[in-house]
Amino acid sequence: MRYPTRTAQNGRALLLRGVGVAWPNGIVPYEIAPGYSNEQELIITSAMRQLENTVAINNFRCVQFRPKISSDPYYITIVNEQGCSSYVGQNPHVVLNRTVTLQSSGCLTAGVIMHELLHALGFEHEQSRPDRDNYVRINWDNIQREMQYNFDKYDNIRVNTLNTPYDYRSLMHYGSTAFSINDSPTIEPIQSGVTIGQRNNLSAIDIQAVRLFYNCTASGITLPPTTTLSTANLYTTNAAYSSVLTANSRRFSRAGEENSNYYYEVFQVTVPTSGYYRFRSNSIVDTYCYLYTNNFIPSSPTLNLLAQDDDTGGSLQFQFTLYLQSTVVYMLVVTTYSQNIIGPYTVIASGLTRVNFVPITNTSIVSSTTNVPIGK
Repeated sequence: MRYPTRTAQNGRALLLRGVGVAWPNGIVPYEIAPGYSNEQELIITSAMRQLENTVAINNFRCVQFRPKISSDPYYITIVNEQGCSSYVGQNPHVVLNRTVTLQSSGCLTAGVIMHELLHALGFEHEQSRPDRDNYVRINWDNIQREMQYNFDKYDNIRVNTLNTPYDYRSLMHYGSTAFSINDSPTIEPIQSGVTIGQRNNLSAIDIQAVRLFYNCTASGITLPPTTTLSTANLYTTNAAYSSVLTANSRRFSRAGEENSNYYYEVFQVTVPTSGYYRFRSNSIVDTYCYLYTNNFIPSSPTLNLLAQDDDTGGSLQFQFTLYLQSTVVYMLVVTTYSQNIIGPYTVIASGLTRVNFVPITNTSIVSSTTNVPIGK
């Protein structure tokens, strides 16, 4: 996260008492600087579509990212440079490059991209709320000195919480060891039994905050393509694939995990028609899912990662919605939230057209060039 040299900042559920942070009409023009492959640009734009559709109300636009045009006075520039960071808000009349930095190694997952885009929209870290000391402890001695500004707390004179509750599940909340100098916790929840620092999708309170900040309503302009997300046409064509994770299933270290005791199965996924598609699980076990573009390499589980989800579908089931292209082969990896868990599951896909599932059995690398027949 980065700041202009002369602007007070808005934050996640921390609305600046002033003007100039929000983008007019919720529209954020963007350009993607040279330095990304076509596949990497696809991951970035897919994350944009995911954020747009997550906060939209009945497909009526709340915020929108679109390529910049010559008449746009302000726009964000997405660059493949070191780290994951973004300036906060639009900040008109401030001279600066409104840069969103997404390093190709480490930052190109949907959750991380949406985190930075929320900064660009004008949202801060959850642990910067005025009431944060009632919910978390900040261990200053464990924080890298040059990164301590990320843990600053803002008072009610500068910000407005929009009357939203503190949200441990916010996409904008740091994890427990963020910027640690010694692997010890830098931030600890006071409430027991809660997890902080997820990078899967916006929480319900994140969605509420964006809608409040940008005055979103169930009217106005619809997001393109309108037919794929209208109530009458939403996900009317379905496909399902059932399988079982067993003690003989392959195991790997999930993205973000060090232990290699997660059973998984992987499927090649293609769609005949580009559009929005939804994937969800139905299982007696706590499922987890990853979606990759073109290649899935078990030994490098963050490479080509497009999206991941744990329990957006409720009842410990994954669910996510993405814009998929007919010209791209995707790899869907089904695993579990906890280690050493086995059991049956069903993946249910829905969208404009029937989704093709092909189970992949290669144990070392899964590629779009794998010669397999089209499945159900």
